[in-house]
Amino acid sequence: MDSVLLYPGSTIGIIGDYFSSTQLVNVARDAGLKIATYSSNSDSEIARQSDYAFTGDMNDVDTLREFAEKCDLVTYVSNDIDPQVISEIEKYTYVPQGESLLEISQDRVMERAFFDQINVNTSPYVTIINLEDIYQAIDSIGYPAILKPIQRHMVNNQQLVINESNDIALASDMLKRGPYILESYVPYRSEYSIIATKSVKDNLQQFPAVKTSYLGNVLQTASTDISKVDQKVIEEMIRIVNQIGKNVKYVGSFEVSFGVTADHNIYVTNIDPTVNNTGFLFNLATEISEYDQHLRAISGLPLAKIKKISDVVSRSFTKKQYEQVLRQRILQPNWQFYFNYHNNARDNDVVGVILIPTDSVEEAFHRIVNTGIWTKN
Repeated sequence: MDSVLLYPGSTIGIIGDYFSSTQLVNVARDAGLKIATYSSNSDSEIARQSDYAFTGDMNDVDTLREFAEKCDLVTYVSNDIDPQVISEIEKYTYVPQGESLLEISQDRVMERAFFDQINVNTSPYVTIINLEDIYQAIDSIGYPAILKPIQRHMVNNQQLVINESNDIALASDMLKRGPYILESYVPYRSEYSIIATKSVKDNLQQFPAVKTSYLGNVLQTASTDISKVDQKVIEEMIRIVNQIGKNVKYVGSFEVSFGVTADHNIYVTNIDPTVNNTGFLFNLATEISEYDQHLRAISGLPLAKIKKISDVVSRSFTKKQYEQVLRQRILQPNWQFYFNYHNNARDNDVVGVILIPTDSVEEAFHRIVNTGIWTKN
């Protein structure tokens, strides 16, 4: 379906009940748009904020059609949505992001083929169907190796690090669930992320690179200070993001994550085809936020040039840390607090993010440590 230009009064559809969803709802509301949402929870925050709330499973074709027909366009705020769902919605309305980058990001073999096509460095790997495949491949891959499901969102992305031959048998039950890849384990000294936005006219604008820290798959901290990073590393990451943007059919914001070794070798570790929590930094760090830029792109508007105005540190917090964070809200007037609290959250679920604008990232991290919140939990 051809691109559309959204005007105040048009209806934007948002799929996904995530932290970033509420941010996107807010900027869409500021732009004068009506909001239609689709989620599995009728009591979700975005459902309460919407003009038209649709509730259903992702295989509920009838409700998806009703939702799509209500919208002038639809955007998704989830990297694990089935691309076939997007194809179904595209029968009835415009989905600027499409499903191409979504398919690449979910399938590790397809992703590797895409990286090979655009000359992006990846770790050596082989496809694994059974234990015998691992025994045959381990000599060429070497120890340590890591076993990952081909489909990123299969069984919670369960992975296995293989340090010695005795570990291989531990993969037996995992392989019953589907095919995997076995790749060389690469120790990263640091991790980074670049968020970029692509317009309907193929203009690509990149936000400043961000240093990130994860616990499992959950973002813990991010900061805009990369002054100590080798300039050649930054330039290569920027080049890779440009290459990805040029070679995918996609409109909107996306994130490319990198791992960098002690020898300055750069590996792409993930592509996230939507707005995401890393981009919270740019609510304060740049003149335009990730969410505003994404909305401009999918609405058919020209992209804003991105100008950094401050260094910012972000720190996520869980439900277990919620009460302690509320006290910091009183003590720290220059910090900004974003809450996505819901009653059915579990203790270790992320329910908010703190943004700290600063002249010294090192000092900001020191102040975070001094709260004692994250050293106790």
